[in-house]
Amino acid sequence: MTVDDVRALALSFAGVSESRPFAPDRVVFKTAANNKVFAILSGHEFPDDQVTVKADPDRVVELLERFEAVHPAYKLNKRHWVNISLAGDVPDELIQELIGDSHDLVAP
Repeated sequence: MTVDDVRALALSFAGVSESRPFAPDRVVFKTAANNKVFAILSGHEFPDDQVTVKADPDRVVELLERFEAVHPAYKLNKRHWVNISLAGDVPDELIQELIGDSHDLVAP
């Protein structure tokens, strides 16, 4: 997936806003109804573009064990959040699923 693919998917959910509160190249996607973050798209401090998503703790463990491109989330709760390299070994379909699941976890 590309940065543009992730952005388009995140914005396809109803009532989603995007902002750049941290840096120009770090995009935060929130549900508008409750203002909760469900995805962060970033790249400047990593070797490649990454998306950070929320996941069920058991799924976090599975993802970390299964994929080299999945890492504990940078500056977030490592039990609930993971960073996924967009250039890594995680299939695009799974990245799409994880973004959708993250949205569902925080949506009202």
